[in-house]
Amino acid sequence: MNEPAADELPHCKCGTDRTSKYMVVQRDYTFMGSLYLMWGGTSVPAKVSFMCVKCGDIFDSSTRPSICRQYIM
Repeated sequence: MNEPAADELPHCKCGTDRTSKYMVVQRDYTFMGSLYLMWGGTSVPAKVSFMCVKCGDIFDSSTRPSICRQYIM
């Protein structure tokens, strides 16, 4: 599936989207993924959520592997 264009991305009430500098990524890992991180490995998050730092709104989230791989810590 193709990624939506920048003007089609979900955004918060103040206009922040995934490409904005005011966006913060929150990563959720599985139990085994968390253990692997503690052992020093690189783990792919199970879910990523996008939050606006201006208004605090979580405006988008995804569990798609292609998107989660983009936000590896």
